[in-house]
Amino acid sequence: MLCSVGYHVFCCHRSEKANQRWVALDYAGIAVGILGCYVPAVFYAFYCNEYWRQVYLITILAMILAVFFAQIHPYYLTQQWNKLRALIFCCVSAYGIIPTIHWIWQNGGWSAPIVLAFAPRVFAMYLMAAVAFFLYVTKIPERYFPGQLNYLGSSHQCWHIIVVFMLYWWHQTGVYITQYRHSEPCSKLVLST
Repeated sequence: MLCSVGYHVFCCHRSEKANQRWVALDYAGIAVGILGCYVPAVFYAFYCNEYWRQVYLITILAMILAVFFAQIHPYYLTQQWNKLRALIFCCVSAYGIIPTIHWIWQNGGWSAPIVLAFAPRVFAMYLMAAVAFFLYVTKIPERYFPGQLNYLGSSHQCWHIIVVFMLYWWHQTGVYITQYRHSEPCSKLVLST
């Protein structure tokens, strides 16, 4: 979030080069935020299965590194790559559905106590992300109230507010699953898969 704050504070800098650096830092901050959501979730979801924990952590790290390397490309910050940037971040974010489904299956399905405790929290986080992305892409509400939301209430501001709530929600989920994993031993069902 600090990268985004820096961008929004200094984006009006007279130098186009300085502006581009802050935009790049803003996108790097988004990638770091996504990585910060994945690492504790995967670590504790696959706490009892080192093999799959390592597979998913390495895959996620590789995807985030690919995002960072894409940012080096000279056209990455151009308007022509706007849709590609959004697609890259959506794909990296949506990838989390794969380890989530695997985790649900590995723990015995929807009726398992751990799944009942944590799957709704994962889906709530994805719902918040989807709403934030929808507002950001569609430019709602300023699309319907042109000129009236220039200072307060724009889609970009709504996006930031929802993302802050989402990150807080995910932090609380991380604390909850950490406490759960440290108080509940690994079951034989999970160790065998």
